[in-house]
Amino acid sequence: MNATKKKTSLASVVEPATATTGTVSRAVQLLTLLADSPGTMAVKQVAEQMQLAPSTAHRLLQLLRKEGFVEAAAEGHKYSIGPQFYRVAARVMSLVRAPDIALPMIQEVADTFDEAVVFGLYLPEQGAVSFVARADGKQMLKYQIDMFEPLSLVWGASGKAILAYLPTDVVQTVLANEGPSPACGAALPSRRALTAELNTIRAQGYAVSTGEKLPDARGIAAPVFGPRGILGCICLTSPKSRLPHGNIEAIGREVARRATTLSRALGASGDMTG
Repeated sequence: MNATKKKTSLASVVEPATATTGTVSRAVQLLTLLADSPGTMAVKQVAEQMQLAPSTAHRLLQLLRKEGFVEAAAEGHKYSIGPQFYRVAARVMSLVRAPDIALPMIQEVADTFDEAVVFGLYLPEQGAVSFVARADGKQMLKYQIDMFEPLSLVWGASGKAILAYLPTDVVQTVLANEGPSPACGAALPSRRALTAELNTIRAQGYAVSTGEKLPDARGIAAPVFGPRGILGCICLTSPKSRLPHGNIEAIGREVARRATTLSRALGASGDMTG
């Protein structure tokens, strides 16, 4: 009896469910590796980074190439993400909004600390931040959070968490167009003072402010990145009298951790330096 020739595809080479490194898992890892790469990758590079034999890496690349998820570069023997991957990614992104992805994550932070948490989006054209998603703890706020309004990048932790990752010329433009604190009327910081504060924010991974945007309010915010750099922030806000000073560092680290998780979910690169 003649054996029937089977078509080779991803589905036909899937290893048993009990295997810890099946073909599907490796294919997903390979796509992630190519997506995170700044350029094309050779078979040898793929094999080394995935700890696979070159023949196995080449086989995976060819399978994904047949499906259109990987593309061979013109110089030969190098590969990058293919058009089918871009098509699928674009379809997914058109159906999912950043605030929708952020909401369950900021709700977790709100539940953990029993305080209000917002997700802010950076508005490049206006040099501002806008809160587009909010989650609340059980404790009520005595002040109002303005949603969907352009707000300062200079005043408040939410703005500074974004400002710290913008180019120097953009920071200077934002500062030149800013006015006194909307909460207390304080004068603008000097460029030197602001630069020092932004350096501190980058070093510790989060920003802290008290009574800058809103009277009696304390903000603790961390940057959120997307594929092209800084995208926005997660900010926990609370009356300064209700948030013991000794807890700020611990809260800041946790907000920064959640912001990193959200950044990866939104397609940020590995270094997330903006």
